[in-house]
Amino acid sequence: MSDSSNRDPIICTSNSAQLRGCHEISFPSSSPDCPDLPLIVAYTLPSGAIKSTRGFLTGDGLMKARCYINEEGVWSWEAKNMEGRCIKTGAFHASPSPLPGKLTISKKDPRQFQYDSGKWYLNFCDTAFRLFANEENRWKPYIDQAAQAGFNRIRSWLAPSPDYLFQPDRKRLNLEVWDEIDLRLNYALQRHPEIQFEIILYGPEFEELKRLEEGEPSAHSALRYAIERFAALPNVHWSIANDLTGEDPAWEDALVMVGEILAGNDPWYSLITSCGKRFDPPTLTSKKWISFLSIFSLGQITGEKSLVARATERKPVALAQDRGEQEYPPRFPRYYFRRLFWGTILSGALPSYSGLISSEPFDRNQRGIDGYYDACNSGRLRFGAHDILQVKKFFNDTKISLENWIPNDAITGSNPLLAKSILSSNHTECIAYIANPESLAEHNPDGYYGIPSDESTDSSETFTTATLELPFSSGVIKWYNPMTGLWKGEAEITKNSTTLLTPAPGDWVVWAKRG
Repeated sequence: MSDSSNRDPIICTSNSAQLRGCHEISFPSSSPDCPDLPLIVAYTLPSGAIKSTRGFLTGDGLMKARCYINEEGVWSWEAKNMEGRCIKTGAFHASPSPLPGKLTISKKDPRQFQYDSGKWYLNFCDTAFRLFANEENRWKPYIDQAAQAGFNRIRSWLAPSPDYLFQPDRKRLNLEVWDEIDLRLNYALQRHPEIQFEIILYGPEFEELKRLEEGEPSAHSALRYAIERFAALPNVHWSIANDLTGEDPAWEDALVMVGEILAGNDPWYSLITSCGKRFDPPTLTSKKWISFLSIFSLGQITGEKSLVARATERKPVALAQDRGEQEYPPRFPRYYFRRLFWGTILSGALPSYSGLISSEPFDRNQRGIDGYYDACNSGRLRFGAHDILQVKKFFNDTKISLENWIPNDAITGSNPLLAKSILSSNHTECIAYIANPESLAEHNPDGYYGIPSDESTDSSETFTTATLELPFSSGVIKWYNPMTGLWKGEAEITKNSTTLLTPAPGDWVVWAKRG
C-alpha cells in the first residue's frame, strides 16, 4: 500500500504541476442558480495546441475545470462564463514526473496497452460494480487491498442506478453523489496511481440510454458532466455499457450516440470500450473510437473467445467478466483463476477476476464491496486472486513485455486444456503454461453445467510431460512455479521438438529462450 503523504498532489491547483498529472482551477459560483456546467475553458498547451473543456459545478458551490497534463512546459488557460465573458486567465508549468499517467494503446503493438509514460501495461482487472455507491462504505479497504493484491484496473458503474445521479425532479444533478465518486477516484489516484478505473456509464438498465437517444436534456447533461469532471483524471477511461437487458432496436443507435459524444468531447483521449451480454461477441467493433474490445463469457480458461475476438480487429481484447468466486463459482477457485489468468494472457488478451457479487449491496456475506484480503480472511473468498502477484513476478523476472508476441498453441500440441503457449515476434522466446488438470472431459466454454475440465477440477497431484515444438533447436528452458513464484531448475534445448517432464506435480510455466 502506498503512502500518499510522501507524494506531491497529483491533482494540482498551483502554478507548478506534474507531467501526467491533472491541473484544476476553481472559482466561487456567482449565482445560487449556477448551471451544472457553468464555464468554457480553453487551454493552450506548450506545443501551441488548444484544448477546450467545460467547467463543472461541485456540491460546495465551486466552479471547477480540469486538464490532463500530457505535455511538459508552460500551459496557459482562459475561463469564460456561458455568455462568453472572461472570468480569469492563468498559467502553470508542467515538470517531468514518475507518474504512469493515463492508459493508452501501446505504440509498439496495437493489441496491447501501455501507460502514457511508455511503460508496458500488464493488465489485471477486477470487477467492483458498486464501488462508487454512497452506501458502500468499505471502499477504502477495497481500493487499498486491490492494489496490494496486484490489481491495476477496476471496472465500476458510474452509479448503481441513473436515479442516483439526479435530484428527484431530474432537472439538476445530485452533486453530492458526484462529489462522492470524485472523492473515491481521487483517493485511489493519490495512493495508487497505477490503478486505472473503467467507468461504466450505463449498467444493465436500458432506460437511461433510451432517454439519451430520445434527446432528454437531463440525460445529455449527466453524460457531459461525467466527461468534464472525470476525463482529465489520469486514472479514468470509459465503458459505454455493460450487460444491457432487453432487445430494444434503438440499443445500438444509443450506444453509438454515447460513443460519438465521448469521442467528440473528451479532449484527453481516454480509452473507450463497451461490453455486451454474456456469450455475445464484442459490440461496436468497427467504430474507430472503440479503443479495445470487451467480452463477457464463462469458462474461458482456454482462451477461445479471446482468440476469436482478437482476429476481428487489431485492438486489445479484454475478458471483462468470466466466473466469479461467488457467482457461478468454481470448485477450486485458486487453481481456476490462476488457469484463467495464464490462459487469457497467453491468448493475447487481458484477464479479469471477480470475487464477491459486487452488483448487489454489501451484506457481510457474498455481496457488496469489501477488501479482497478481508474477504479471504473471513472465509467469504478462497484466494482466487492470490496468484496475480506471481504472474507479475514472472514478467518482472524475465523482463518480458508481450508487445508483438503471437499466441501459438501449436507449440504445445494444440490442446489448450492441457497447455497454452505464446511466441515472441522474432521467434526467439516462448512461454508455455502447462495446466496439468485432474480432469479433461466435457469442457464447454459456453455452458453452465457439467464442466469438470474447468469449474470442478483442481491441478493434478501427479507429474506430467509436455512437448514443445519450437522454432529454434538450441537454447535453454526454465521452469517457474505459478503458485509460489519460485524458479525450479532449467535444461538445455538441443532440438526443435523437446519433451519435458514437470519438476513436480501441479501446473507449471515454461520459459524457452534461443541460445
